[in-house]
Order: sequence, then structure tokens, then C-alpha cells
Amino acid sequence: MLTRATWQQDMEFKVDFPQGESLTLASIPADQRPGPGPSPVDVIQAAVAGCTGIDVVMILKKMRKTIDSFSIEIDPTRRDEEPRIFTSIEIIYHLAGPDLDASSVTRAVELSQDKYCSVTAMLQPTIKFTRRINLNGEWLKEA
Repeated sequence: MLTRATWQQDMEFKVDFPQGESLTLASIPADQRPGPGPSPVDVIQAAVAGCTGIDVVMILKKMRKTIDSFSIEIDPTRRDEEPRIFTSIEIIYHLAGPDLDASSVTRAVELSQDKYCSVTAMLQPTIKFTRRINLNGEWLKEA
């Protein structure tokens, strides 16, 4: 089961995944691309958001909590010199639901980031992660 990246043109690669899905990665400005596609660094941010988001939903469902809306913002900081790696990533969670409470949501986020999310676990040795949680329109204290 291999993931294969095939050069298309210029700075663009088509990535085919073992499950049959694919995406195009590009390292040129969006307005200059012949087609759609995030940059490889954008995909890392998406992977962080998707991984922790899936965990949080799974954990809250096990707690029998109702989620009406949920979004995640990734706010990375990169160093100026090459390679321009991430030095820190702030994950900002926005959740709303009638029976969501600060304790349950905070616990779900902590479990995701500290135990279950494979993506953040792989990145944590070199990247500092911080988080903020907005629950039903209110910012929770230090999460």
C-alpha cells in the first residue's frame, strides 16, 4: 500500500493514495496554478485539523454530547530561514451544542492532543502546540 506522488508540471504533483483517492499538491501561488491544489505545508495544517477534529467528535459522541457546529482554525508560526519549518501551531476550536460543557469539551480536546491524534504526536517533538477553545460563543479559560 503505497502513496505515490507523480510530477504533473512546474511545481505540481498529483498524489494517489492506496484507498483510491487523490489530490494535487502545488507550490506556486493559487492564482498562477493551472488547477486546484494546496501546498504540502497546507496539507500538514489540514491533517492536524482533521485528525484532532475527528478525535474530538468521536470522544464527545462517546460522552453522548450533541454537536451542532464545530470548526477548527490552525494558526502556525514558521521560521524565516530555510527550511521554513513550523515552530509552533495554535489550534483554535469552535464548538456549539446544547449540552456541551467546558469540562467535557476540554477533556475531549486534551485526549485528542495528548493521546489519540497521530498527526500531532508525530509533529510534537519539533513543534510547540497551544490551543484555545470557543464553546457556544464564549472563550474558555486556559485550555
